[in-house]
Parts: sequence; structure tokens; C-alpha cells
Amino acid sequence: MRILNILGITFLICFSTHAQTEKGRFLVGAGTNLGISESSGMMNLSFSRQKTFIDDDLSSQTNSNNIFIAPKAGYFIVDNLVAGLDMALGWGRGTSSIVGLPENLDSKSSLFGIGPFVRYYFPSGKILPFAEVNTLFGRRSIEITGVVGSESQLTFTNIGGGLGLAFLLGNRSSIDLLLNYNVDRSNLESEDYIDRGNTLGIKIGFTMFLGKNPEI
Repeated sequence: MRILNILGITFLICFSTHAQTEKGRFLVGAGTNLGISESSGMMNLSFSRQKTFIDDDLSSQTNSNNIFIAPKAGYFIVDNLVAGLDMALGWGRGTSSIVGLPENLDSKSSLFGIGPFVRYYFPSGKILPFAEVNTLFGRRSIEITGVVGSESQLTFTNIGGGLGLAFLLGNRSSIDLLLNYNVDRSNLESEDYIDRGNTLGIKIGFTMFLGKNPEI
């Protein structure tokens, strides 16, 4: 009898997990990135302070912060496989003080991007491993004010992918952790300028599963 009870509980858990990612359901969520990149960008949540020294003397100091949010929505086209759209929303501010200049340089930036993603879940109980690939296309604007002022517009393409874990919270939501690698390319619209970057980071997100209610 005890064995039958264990088998029954195992079956219910597996059935509930499968129902969350079955064909015909919807996925909506949002997250942010914590990353390590070759250059400072806006695809991460970050707060930083950078100091530059020349011959042991302080030359400049820059304080900056970036806020990045990545909403997403998708549809399970088959069991465990969801396809949809990713969005990227970013805002940043920074202040640089440079020795010899009478006032600071202030910067403001914003970012918007959108593109497709595909995610596949591997059913395995209350923690679901998954693999994901995505592409983003968007625009970033930068404004600098102070002693010198400038405005610039950049277009960017970002391609990424990674492996993650979804920690289920009941039948309709999960907390997601994704180890992802991204390659991005930015083009300055007014000049022949191209910037390429690579980022390895952790994406933290919250996901909801919508649609027909799983019956256990």
C-alpha cells in the first residue's frame, strides 16, 4: 500500500508539471540580467563607480547606474516548447568628474528592443530545467550634457542563449534562473562606427503560466 501511495503521488506531481507546459497554454514573465561584459552596456542591472589614475594621481571618476527589464510573452506550440517575443527596456544615468574641467559631464541613455525567443522545458518534477535561445533588435539613445554636449542614436542586434532552471511556485508560476551568453553588435547611425560585445551572465525572472487550468 505504501508503494502504491508513493507511485500515486509521483504520478500526480509529474502530471501537474506536464500540464503547466502543455500545448495551448501561454507564458508571460519578466526578468533582468546580472552580467559580466567586455564593455559597460545597458543590457544589465548595474550600479558602478570607475576611477582613472595617471601617474598615481586621480584623473577622472564616473558613477553610473543602469536599470534593465526584459518582459516576455509566448505560446506553447507543442508540449514543453514555447515560442514568443522578448522585449528589452533600459534606462541609465551617469556623472563623470574630470580633473581640469570646470563642471561634470552628465549622461542619460535609454534602450528599447524586441525579438523572438524559443524555450524548451525538460519535465522533471518541481524544478524544470530548460534551454532558451533569443534574438533582439532595437535602438539606444545617449545624451551627454556639461562642458561638452552631444546626442547619438545607435541600433543594435543581440543574439543569446543559455540553460536554466524554473522553480515552480504552485501550478501557475515559477522563479527562473538562466545562465546565458550574449553577443551584441551596435551601429552608430550618424557615423561609420561599429561596437561588438560579449556578455556572460545570470538572468533572474518571474514567469506565469496562463490558459486552461491544470486538473490534478
